[in-house]
Amino acid sequence: MPTFLCPLAFFHRAVHKIQGAIRSRPAGKSGCPYLPLSFAPTIPSVLLRSLSTLNYRNLVPASLAFPAGVSAVWGPNGAGKTNLLEAAYLALTGLSDAPRLEQLVTQGHHEGHIRAEVWQGGGLSVLEVGLGKGRKSIKADGVRVRSNDLPSGSAVWIRPEDSDLVYGPPSNRRRYLDELLSRLSPRYAQSLQRYERAVSQRNAALKSGEHWAMPVWEETLISLGSEIMNVRRRALTRLSELSAEANTDLGSAKRLVLELTETTSPEHYRTDFVRVAAEEHARGTTVIGPHRDDLRLTLGGLPAGDYASRGEARTIALSLRKAELELLHERYGEMPLLLIDDFSAELDPARRQFLLGLAARVPQAIVTGTEAFPGAARRWLADSGSFLPVLDSAPNTQPATVDL
Repeated sequence: MPTFLCPLAFFHRAVHKIQGAIRSRPAGKSGCPYLPLSFAPTIPSVLLRSLSTLNYRNLVPASLAFPAGVSAVWGPNGAGKTNLLEAAYLALTGLSDAPRLEQLVTQGHHEGHIRAEVWQGGGLSVLEVGLGKGRKSIKADGVRVRSNDLPSGSAVWIRPEDSDLVYGPPSNRRRYLDELLSRLSPRYAQSLQRYERAVSQRNAALKSGEHWAMPVWEETLISLGSEIMNVRRRALTRLSELSAEANTDLGSAKRLVLELTETTSPEHYRTDFVRVAAEEHARGTTVIGPHRDDLRLTLGGLPAGDYASRGEARTIALSLRKAELELLHERYGEMPLLLIDDFSAELDPARRQFLLGLAARVPQAIVTGTEAFPGAARRWLADSGSFLPVLDSAPNTQPATVDL
C-alpha cells in the first residue's frame, strides 16, 4: 500500500470499482468526467456530485452519488448519518470539530480518506482529504493545498449541537465568528493565524518570566489584534441584520441582537496592556485581545445564554446558520451546499417548516433524521455505516459499498 497521504492510488482503485456508472463521459482537464446535463446547476451554486470514504469513523467504504435537490438519509441513531455529513463538510471546507484527527479514522486503522467530486465555479473538481494521527493532507485536483485554499463558500452545516452557540462558553461563539470571517476573507484567516501564534509565544514568555520581551510581542498583537477587531465590527453589521431577519421569519416575537463584548479596543490597546501588566505577569497569560472577546447574544433585551428557553436557543442557532448561508452566498455569488443533521429532532412546527422551506430553496441539500425528509429527490436508509438506496417504499438490499 502506498505511503500515507500519497496520490491514494489504492483508494482510487476502490472508488473506481463503485463509480463505473458515472464515468461514461470523457475526462476534463482535472481528470474528472464531465457532468451530465441533468446535473448541471441552473443557478450559480455548489453541488456535491459524489462522496467516497475509506476508513472514516464507522462508515463502510462506499461511494454515494448525490443529485441536485434534497437528498434524505434516515435511520436509527448511531447508524452513521452524522458521520456522513461530517465527512462531506470536512472534504468541502477542511474544517472539523474533532479534538484529535485520529478520532476520524476507523478504529483499528491508521489512515482514513475522503474523496469528493464537487461542481463549483462553473466546473467539476476532485477534493481529497487524507487523515492520520496528528496529520491531515488536502488535495484539489491532485495538487496539495491548505484548508484556507479550499473554496470558502462551499457548505453550511446545521446541527442540533448549534444550541451550544447560545448556552456554551464565549469560545464557542468566537469560533463561529472566526470560522465564518475566515471563509469570507482569506486575509482575516491569515491575520488570525498569525495573531494566535503570537499570543501563544507571548504566553510562553510570560510563563518563563521573560517580561523584558513583552514590548516586542505587544507591538505585533496590537497590529494584528486591531485588524481582527475592525473586521469583526464591520462584519457584525450585516451578520446582525441577517440573523434578526431569520429570527423573525422563524416566528420569534423577541428581537435578536448581536454585539461584540471586547476586552480592549484598537484605540486603547496600548494603554490597556500597561493597565493589566501586573495581572498578566501573575497569571502567565495574555488577558486582553480578540482571543478573549465574546459575541454577545441578546433576545428581547436579555442575555440569551441566561434567559432563553431551549426552543428559543434553537431558533437563535438556526438564525445564525441561515445568516451564514446568506453571507457566503453574497460573498461568492454561489449558493453553498446545505447539510442539515437530524431534522427530525426539531419538534417545533415553525422550526421544522423553516428547515423544510430552506432545504427546498437551495440548489442542493443533504438532510438526515430518524425519518425520511419529506419531498426528497433521493433517499438512503442508514444501517451500521452503510447506506441503502430507497426506491419507492422499500430499500434496495444491496448497499453502496465495495469489498476492499
